[in-house]
Amino acid sequence: MKLKHLSYSENKLEDKKDFSTIEKLSAQIYDLLSLAYEESPWTRAYILADIINENSDYFFLEEEGKIVGVLAISTIMDELEITNIAIHPDFQGQGLASFLLTEVSTFSGTLFLEVRKSNLAAQKCYEKFGFKIYHTRKNYYDKPLEDALLMRKEQF
Repeated sequence: MKLKHLSYSENKLEDKKDFSTIEKLSAQIYDLLSLAYEESPWTRAYILADIINENSDYFFLEEEGKIVGVLAISTIMDELEITNIAIHPDFQGQGLASFLLTEVSTFSGTLFLEVRKSNLAAQKCYEKFGFKIYHTRKNYYDKPLEDALLMRKEQF
């Protein structure tokens, strides 16, 4: 399993050379999200725009050239939001989400994320990393309609 980091901030533009095109990468991420969530919560256009956003970073786990895990984050000043984390269904239950979450362990500031109320496995993983629920957004998710639990962690 190989970990890759992709950032489009000015000082890390060379990172994009690891992939043939960002369009191909956005398609691979979309496919992974579609498998992990049964339907991708993000469109390919949104993924592409997020990849090139200077405040976004992506961490990938690759197996034989295919993306099997992704962690997307957005950073503004001393706040970091985990905007997406997904593991291919064939690789779930192996600690890969935890492995990806270690990539944000050195960030100094406040970390945020949201998770479906029914996703108990993800909540347990986040709690293991010190995240705590601080708010519920009613009917935030659709397909199916469900509440989102907002979680945060202070790292200073």
